[in-house]
Amino acid sequence: MALNKKIQIAVIVGARPNFIKAAPFFRESKKHPEFRFILVHTGQHFDKNMSEVFFQEMEIPKPDIFLDIKGQLHTEKIGKMFHKLRKFLETRKFDGVIVFGDVNSTLAGGIAATRTNHKLIHIEAGLRSHDRRQPEEINRAVVDHLSDLLFTTEPSANENLIKEGIERNKIKYVGNLMTEAIEIFWPKINSSQILEDLKIENKKYVLATIHRQENTDNPYNLENILLILNKINKSFPILFPLHPGTRRRINQYGLNNLIKKLKVIEPLGYFEFMKLMIESKGVITDSGGVQEETTHLGIPCCTLRENTERPITIELGSNKLFSIDLANVQSIIKHLEKRDFQSKPIPLWDDKVSERIFHHLIQEI
Repeated sequence: MALNKKIQIAVIVGARPNFIKAAPFFRESKKHPEFRFILVHTGQHFDKNMSEVFFQEMEIPKPDIFLDIKGQLHTEKIGKMFHKLRKFLETRKFDGVIVFGDVNSTLAGGIAATRTNHKLIHIEAGLRSHDRRQPEEINRAVVDHLSDLLFTTEPSANENLIKEGIERNKIKYVGNLMTEAIEIFWPKINSSQILEDLKIENKKYVLATIHRQENTDNPYNLENILLILNKINKSFPILFPLHPGTRRRINQYGLNNLIKKLKVIEPLGYFEFMKLMIESKGVITDSGGVQEETTHLGIPCCTLRENTERPITIELGSNKLFSIDLANVQSIIKHLEKRDFQSKPIPLWDDKVSERIFHHLIQEI
């Protein structure tokens, strides 16, 4: 590399979980002037509550490129993202391309980087539910096997990658950016006035989030989930920040009567959502990130899925799986009231994750 030439890396984001992980990363990047990052936003999540608010409050740099992808079908949007990302990456040669997590933007970015002969770096690699019915599982596996450098969050991820034949020297266990975000933004989370704004009392409600494609795109699953929430609502009020995609499906399937008795609110910014999580009696979710956040904070989490790609959250006890078909409401309530699960720090789930990532980037790029 020529003297004083910056290391140029394209960073591709598109959805809420990406933004949360990107925030600590870009905060750390300010200490590394030897890098120049070009931030590309695919537009997968594009409205104010699902995108803009995260950039504002978490001080993520304004995207250099905004693709504004539109489409009715997931496959259509992935195709359009890939096409535009490939055309962009063909215009210049980067030293690397970074993608986060397992969303559709991750898949499109990973394939586009590989097709344009760029070094691919996957942050949050190796997680596996071992359920190929889940679109996220396909995204994770494909991107991992295309990647040149894989940053992992928990021991099971390392084991998965090694079993799948990934070279050990490509795998770097660095910890979890989701928990680093909690640590570095704790003062702002703690000072949120969202409970006062919503006129709710701490530990008097259950927070619910539902957005995964295998649930929202399946009328049977979505109806069953809403029925479960309504039954629990008789014991503890359900506070339900409603994802735009979930709202569209509820309207499409004619299920609006099943959200009338729940306290439905618009999607929230990161600080507000985390404050509601911390002060809740517990959380009901299908989200991977929420499983990690509740585990780090010691909050009961009931995951409406048959499996999880984050087994460490189950091992420590704060998270428990409940099949949508077989879920027993009293069992869910019992877990929400539990407070004696094991509380043990997870190695490298701290405020130094980005620091470790940059250490490896400097060595490997």
